[in-house]
Amino acid sequence: MKPKLLLPTFAAVLVLSTTTGCFNYVPTEIGAVPPGESVRLFLTRAGVDAINEAGNEEALSTLFEPVLSGEFVRRTDADLYVRVPTVRRQVGFHSAQLGQDIRVPAGEVVQIERQELSRAKTGALVGGTAAVLTGLIVFILNDARQPETVVPPFDPVEDRRRPVVILRFGH
Repeated sequence: MKPKLLLPTFAAVLVLSTTTGCFNYVPTEIGAVPPGESVRLFLTRAGVDAINEAGNEEALSTLFEPVLSGEFVRRTDADLYVRVPTVRRQVGFHSAQLGQDIRVPAGEVVQIERQELSRAKTGALVGGTAAVLTGLIVFILNDARQPETVVPPFDPVEDRRRPVVILRFGH
C-alpha cells in the first residue's frame, strides 16, 4: 500500500470504528427489564413536559425524538425510575459515574428498549481492526525490505576531497 493511500484508509477505519458500536437497542416490555439494565425510553409529549416540570430538562435527548437513556432502577405501579448519568467523579485512578434518578410516568412511555450486545457488529469491529493491523504490519515489513534510496558506503578519502564551504567574491 502506498503511503498516500495509508492516511485515507486509516481515517476511514477510524471513522467507522467510532461510529459503529457493539450494542443494539431492542424493543422490550416494561415488566421484562431487570434493575441495572441500560434502557432507552421513548416518551410522549406529556411525558417530556412532566420531566421538564421536575427540572430535569438536560436529561432528555430531544434532537429527533424525545428519548431518555440511562440505567433502569425500579418500577412502581404508576412510575418508572431511570438513573441518568450526570457527572463523572475521579479520585486518583478511580472514577465513578454519578447519576440522577428521574421519575417517568409509566403511561407516558411510548416504547422501551434495552441495550443488547450485537455479536455481528462486535465481530466486524474485531475483524476490521485485525485486518488494519495486519495491513500495517505488512506495509512496514515491505518498506523495511525494499528501501527506496540507496545510501553509498562511507569513504573517508573521497569525503575529504569534497569542498565543505565555497566562498565566492566579486560576483
